[in-house]
Amino acid sequence: MHVHFILNPNAGNGRAKKRWLQFNQQLSFPYELHETQYVGHTFVLAQDIAKLATKELPVCIVAIGGDGTVHEVLNGAANVENVYIGAIAAGSGNDFARGYTAFANVQQLEQFVATIETSVHDYGIAQINGASKLFVNNFGVGFDALVANTANESQLKKKLNKWSIGKLIYPYFVVYALFTFKPFQLTVKQNGNQQRFQNVWFATVSNQPYFGGGMNISPQSNTSDGKLEVTVVSNLSKWKLLFLFGSVFFAKHTRLKEVYQFETIALELEFSDSVMAHADGENQLLLESNNKIAITVIEKAWQLAK
Repeated sequence: MHVHFILNPNAGNGRAKKRWLQFNQQLSFPYELHETQYVGHTFVLAQDIAKLATKELPVCIVAIGGDGTVHEVLNGAANVENVYIGAIAAGSGNDFARGYTAFANVQQLEQFVATIETSVHDYGIAQINGASKLFVNNFGVGFDALVANTANESQLKKKLNKWSIGKLIYPYFVVYALFTFKPFQLTVKQNGNQQRFQNVWFATVSNQPYFGGGMNISPQSNTSDGKLEVTVVSNLSKWKLLFLFGSVFFAKHTRLKEVYQFETIALELEFSDSVMAHADGENQLLLESNNKIAITVIEKAWQLAK
């Protein structure tokens, strides 16, 4: 097996590079390091590295960064056989490390190389603007996408990361976006049926429980059950929405009548107005003419290095 590290030096306001230096000083096996140079470079690197994998010589790609770095590695390499994907969490929210297993220290990484122990997981696919976007954590439209995008572009995120409290950026921008977001109408189609929701704040399709830096939005999600869990939040006041985001850390939001959850293997989201979308917290640009997103789950589709 050949190990490749993809380092996003900007992740966590430089924390990723510091973590890599800690690992690098102790590694005893051969490897190659690839440092990203621009937005989208992680995807290109992962795609190129995955092409090297064979049955006789598998490839392990370890993402060093945040959820966005893992997201790009997945999109570049998850569909290729004989590829294992791992992570060293060094971003702001690090929700991937909460829902899956990330390498916390060199000893765990050395153990994996010695034993090649993996687990198999699902991923979701969202059809956006005629292209496919894979996600392992969650895909969302509406308020949570606005918050994620605003946080990603904020200079405050860098400051909080510098103080190692970057996970607080999401709750901060929940309050910030509360007074600018306009709820929308949503139609959810699945199994030949459809449900209409009015005054929707957001809809999140989850493959694992966590988003937004530790919020337990989908407690029943399992990364290997061949299903996606959908959460639709609608018809509640701004102040009750704040209460929801406070209770979601403890998974108490599911008791609210304005929170509707169900599981599925495929669905279509159709919205009345232009909305923002995110995949694993990464902003997804939607064409103005695109008011439909089809989402499916691919069961046991990729191997996690652990």
